[in-house]
Amino acid sequence: MHELIRTKVAPPIWLGSQIRRDPLLERLDDTLQRRMTILHAPAGYGKTSLLSQWRRRCEERDVLIGWLTLEREDADLQRLSRYMMLALEESTEAEEGLATDLPPRAALSAIINRIAREGRPVVLIFDDFHRVEGGEVNAFMRSLIRLAPSNCHFVIASRDYPWLGQSVLAAEEQVIELTSEDLRFNRSEAEALLDRAQASALPEYALKALVDRSEGWPLALQLTSLSLKRGIDHASLMERFSGSRPDLARYLSEQVLTSLPTEVQDLLTATALLDRLTGEAVNVLCERSDGWLVLERLEQQGLFLSPTDEAGEAYRYHQLFAEYLRDRLARQDLARFHLLHARAARHFAGAGATSAAIEHAMLAEDRALIATILEGAGGWRLIPQGYLALVETALSRLSVEQIHANARLALASVYIQIKHGQIGPARTAYDRLVDDVGGADAPAELRGELRVVGDTLADYENLPVTLDDLLEREALLRALPADDHLVLANFTETLAAKYLEGGYLERALEPLRDARGHYQALGSLYSEVFTHFLEARIRHAQGRINDAVAIIEDIRAVIDVNFGSRSDLAANCAAFEAALLYEQNRIDEAQALLDWALPHMDQSDAWVDVYAAAYLTAARCAAARQSLREGFLILDRAEAVAAPRGFRQLSLLAKLCRLELLIAHDAPVGDLVAYAAAISLDTLADEMALESPLYRPVATAAATCRAALRLVEEDQEGALGDIAVVHRWAVRHGAGRALVDTLVLRAQALRETGASAAASAAFDEAVGMSMFQSLVRPFVEWERFVRGALETLPRGTSETDRYRTQFLGVLGRALAAHAQPGDEGVLNDAEAEILAHLSRGYSNKEIARLIGMSPDTVKYRLKSVFRKIGVDKRRDAVRVAIEQGLIASAKPGEALPKSDMGGT
Repeated sequence: MHELIRTKVAPPIWLGSQIRRDPLLERLDDTLQRRMTILHAPAGYGKTSLLSQWRRRCEERDVLIGWLTLEREDADLQRLSRYMMLALEESTEAEEGLATDLPPRAALSAIINRIAREGRPVVLIFDDFHRVEGGEVNAFMRSLIRLAPSNCHFVIASRDYPWLGQSVLAAEEQVIELTSEDLRFNRSEAEALLDRAQASALPEYALKALVDRSEGWPLALQLTSLSLKRGIDHASLMERFSGSRPDLARYLSEQVLTSLPTEVQDLLTATALLDRLTGEAVNVLCERSDGWLVLERLEQQGLFLSPTDEAGEAYRYHQLFAEYLRDRLARQDLARFHLLHARAARHFAGAGATSAAIEHAMLAEDRALIATILEGAGGWRLIPQGYLALVETALSRLSVEQIHANARLALASVYIQIKHGQIGPARTAYDRLVDDVGGADAPAELRGELRVVGDTLADYENLPVTLDDLLEREALLRALPADDHLVLANFTETLAAKYLEGGYLERALEPLRDARGHYQALGSLYSEVFTHFLEARIRHAQGRINDAVAIIEDIRAVIDVNFGSRSDLAANCAAFEAALLYEQNRIDEAQALLDWALPHMDQSDAWVDVYAAAYLTAARCAAARQSLREGFLILDRAEAVAAPRGFRQLSLLAKLCRLELLIAHDAPVGDLVAYAAAISLDTLADEMALESPLYRPVATAAATCRAALRLVEEDQEGALGDIAVVHRWAVRHGAGRALVDTLVLRAQALRETGASAAASAAFDEAVGMSMFQSLVRPFVEWERFVRGALETLPRGTSETDRYRTQFLGVLGRALAAHAQPGDEGVLNDAEAEILAHLSRGYSNKEIARLIGMSPDTVKYRLKSVFRKIGVDKRRDAVRVAIEQGLIASAKPGEALPKSDMGGT
């Protein structure tokens, strides 16, 4: 017995205070109903710790548990069998008969007979079984498992997957398997472990990030806890949390790599460079032909490799293990690091995985390879497919000479300038490129690509086009390659957008649908999203508000899932959705969207139409719910955005919106006339009579504003002339939204001239076009021209008349609630109700639930309340409101707001 080490038949004494893992312990309790339990996971997953907890859990039960911690020398069968017998004995007196080495078959018989003498369950735990696994030991264990009495149960803990005949047992439901997926710490377990660091509680975001980065690896989280105990703050810890942390790197080196053959170490080092591994990728990186077998073998060896799906079609390393191996290779052999990344880049480029190919080429620091892959993938073509950041990063690694030497890369550089709002430099670079490649003499394929990027640039420049220009573009479609979906998609999408902007709504839908089909053929969801935005804008212009809302709601769901609810696409979607909500008088909902989307858009790229939707809607919302001054401040921001980008149309639309708001808010006639002259209203409005005005949206808005101004000046004939021009265009092209404006204004002009019947007919037509679309705002914005019509309009009795009557009731309530300028200090009913709830201590979410609003709407309205009564905090708002008699004081026992932390 002097050769045997007694401490090996008990859990290691160094196991300290452990996190109880009750769900796993309950699963281990089923060990007593199964023949075999396997714990298979890489180093540091707490296999030993968990089994030690379960062993203590069984102390109060009538169970004999034999524990054996294995080492390499225990692969000798005689030595192994003596340790098994020792593990089964409970007294030192019984050990004396174990000194004799027995042949394997005799030892097997002795162990089985010893177990058979027990009338209670017997559990044999083999910890670190991977240290002894081999042909002889496995055969011995298979015989033992097969021949042992039914009261015996085996628990195998191993980094390698053991092959002990368990497939037959599994078919009989006699096997329990716990893997790294089961053994990883969940969030609550990680929190319990880190709390033991006796440091201040980690912020929620930091805890989540640590669990995500560690993937629940218990050893990594344990080392993190030790770092916190040493006083490292969580911010510094997060910055340095990687597989190359000294303590973690030391563990991986000592416990994992040094025990492996050199060949396996080389395999791990090479393959760890990839985030997603396939057999083909292994073959390329390691210059071999058995890649899939290599991956299966590495997984079975417990080397932090796991399949990404049940079918095992790809594998991935634990991210911290991969980071450690990558950093180790970069430090020890930079040349091999670059070589392997270059191999990976070529492999992915050949497989069509452009993003991965470029990333690996950049890591290889091979500029020629970067340029070759980027050009081969299409250069600029990647940007409209959603790869702007990738292309921009790749180009930053190239010299100016390399970019200019390749037309597709030069076009990519131009495209990036466009997307960053650098329109002037983009135009200069584009014109230079066209000259360099010979313009009309360039190859046909390149001419098509030049045309697409040039059209995109012209679209951002907001350059006007005529109908003849658009018809010429349409004719060019026949000359483009039928299989070049990206060129065709961009070409037809731009054509559709220009038809819409030119006011040719009936022509816009066909090229739009063609563009969407091409994007779908490319699999480019990112670009397809923009076609839905465009379709919603077309439906909006047609006055089909409900259709537009449905389109936006559907595509918003797609954006949230695929790109994020606070992405650039989401901000653009919010702008168009807010414009539609405003039309339906859902101003609070529109404002809630713009509260986050508008600041986001201030910092990112957009084009005239989305800027116009966002800023003009925000200005109208502010004027309606806050004050005219607040609306004007937002229009100032719009003009500030337009100026450096050369967006003249946006600037003009902002000026016309300002005039519209002045008219709607009863500004003095003299002020209206002066401002109209200052913005050259007559020049802008006269263009409405042209077949192709410079900017159709500007001409339409200008002619409509001039008609309203002339009504204010009591120039009914002049107003009717402007209205007739807009009306003819709107009827001809199906512009239903503009038609509603003209009908409302025509009704007022006719009423003033004494043509009451015609006035009622015009107004009734406007109501008929609006009532099934919930189109309310045109009537509210032109309130000064609408009230008389509402008062004299007869009510009907048919089913349609019932809807009409309901809609008129909606209009009446909307007009009654319409805030006038100068009401800065007066709370409306909704604001007073919110303030009353606030005085009783309710939070924003509680108030929202009580009054049926969203929390964002409550937040927005509280901002308005605070501004009106001149306070910044919730408690002060209640005090001042009570002092000013705006709300009653809280009843005895009712609490004031709980804190000022919620704010607005």
